[in-house]
Formats: sequence, C-alpha cells, structure tokens
Amino acid sequence: MKLSLLLACTIAIATQNHGCSSLPFGSRPKKSADNTDAAEEQDPPPSNDNTQEEQQQEKTAVRGAASKVSTSLQDVAAASSSLSIVETFFQSGASGEVLSDELQTALHEMANDPTMQSFLQTTRRSLHRHPELMYDLPFTSDTISTILTELNVQHTTGWAKNTRQDVYPGPGGYGVVAHIGTMKPDEPCIILRADMDALPIDEATPNIDGFKSHNPHKMHACGHDGHTTMLLGAAALLKKVEEEIVGTVRLVFQPAEEGGAGMKRMVEEGVVTTNDLAAQLAFGMHVWPALPTGTVASKPGPLMGAAE
Repeated sequence: MKLSLLLACTIAIATQNHGCSSLPFGSRPKKSADNTDAAEEQDPPPSNDNTQEEQQQEKTAVRGAASKVSTSLQDVAAASSSLSIVETFFQSGASGEVLSDELQTALHEMANDPTMQSFLQTTRRSLHRHPELMYDLPFTSDTISTILTELNVQHTTGWAKNTRQDVYPGPGGYGVVAHIGTMKPDEPCIILRADMDALPIDEATPNIDGFKSHNPHKMHACGHDGHTTMLLGAAALLKKVEEEIVGTVRLVFQPAEEGGAGMKRMVEEGVVTTNDLAAQLAFGMHVWPALPTGTVASKPGPLMGAAE
C-alpha cells in the first residue's frame, strides 16, 4: 500500500533526525567505590514549582519553533521537487524501487532542514523537562495540541478518559487524535501512534542539566518524550505534502501506556473508526538505545510484551 510506504519513510526519517541521543535504560545511579549511592553526591532535583509563568515560557518556545518549521518546510518544498515526487509516487501504477528511493530522498531533504532540527530538539527537551504519569498529562497534552494548531493540523482532544480512577491516577481525557489527508471513507486510512506518559522514577541522568526532569519522582526513562516528538515531526512533514496524499493519516497520541491500558481505552472510545474512517492498519514504534541511530528493527509475528 502506497500510503504505508510513505509513512514508513516519514517515520524512519523523523526517527533518524530528531537530533537527540537516546537516554540510557533506567535511571538507577551506579554505586561509587565506597558503596555510597552516587545520587546522594549530586544536586537534588529542581523543586516542582512548575509555575504558570514557566509553563507559558515553554509553550511560547515550542509554538515559535513549530511556526518556524511550518514556514521553512513550505519554502523547502516549493524550492525543490519534493511535492512533485510525492504526487508522482501516488499517481504511478506501481511503487518501484527507484521511485521509493526518490520519495525517501525528498522527505529526507525536508527533515534535514535546520528549523526542523531545532523544532524537534525544542519539543523533545520541553517534554523531557515536564514528565507526567498515566492519565494525568495536562502539560504534555497541551503541548501537543499547541504544536498541531501551529502546524494547522486538525485534531481533537479529550480522548482516553480514565474510567478506573480507583486503580490508575489521573482523570484522563488528555489523549489527542489528529488527521492529515483527504478524509474520504473510500480511500485508505492508517494510524500512526505514539505514547506520551513517563515513569515514576527520579532522574539521575548525567550531563543533561539543561533539560533534566523538573518533576521529582517522574522521568521520561522509557523514551515517550522522543516518541511524541517523532510523531509531531512526522505530522509537520506529512502536512506539507497533504495535498498529494491519497488517503488519510490518523495521528494518535496515547496516554497511560505504562500499565494504564490507555490504548485499550481509546479503542473503546472509537479511535479506530472515528470520523467514519475505519483504519486498515496501525503503526507504532519504540526507541531502542542498543540499535545504531537510523536503524529500524522488527520481526514477523508478535513483538513486545502486550502484543495480541
């Protein structure tokens, strides 16, 4: 399916160029030579004031980066053959290897624009500074919505309401679902999904003082800040070729992946068939520090712990 191949190229490019190295798994500090916990020798994490002024500054920076990338990608696409390559890809009778290579090259050109690099870094570091848990993700959800609005991507909020607050913390309703494409029910619809929530861990990652977690006992130790940023980067790229896409891409930003069954809740709410567009395929991915940058790995059959 041509739409699937376009999305595969887009996500691979966004993964390769988000400009931030992966954090190591976990955050438990190593023991020093005298068996003293190394974390005790470090400065304590910042106080979790998270004032409205601080969050507004974060939102302004992210909005500005999104605005710049939107304008810049338009200029890059106009000055190159990117749009015509995407259009030819969908209009051609077959997705030959040469044409697929040209498509990847076109997306790579847009993804390597300096404003895209700045946008991805600004977004990811803002999310990393403000990790949130389970169904309680107001800052994260608002950041996503702010960026999608700046990119002129239509979206809805209020997804993944928590119906088990006796078990999982947070009211829910912070999921976001966006659409790019024709929105025609007789054309393909594919889901791209990213998780948003962090883990209840104190961050002890060295050498990242500029964007270390500001929230005590909360850390993006599993890379979901990167996942969300990658999907927002894909949104920026896909939006610039939207008029050439045959079909619809549904972007799903999922809360409560870390044990809260957030995607199950969104499926129950109708995320697969919303807007009278039934998705045929859904794609998700996870960063993996053991793999070289730019590598995508998979296998036939079930993969990861919650596969059905």
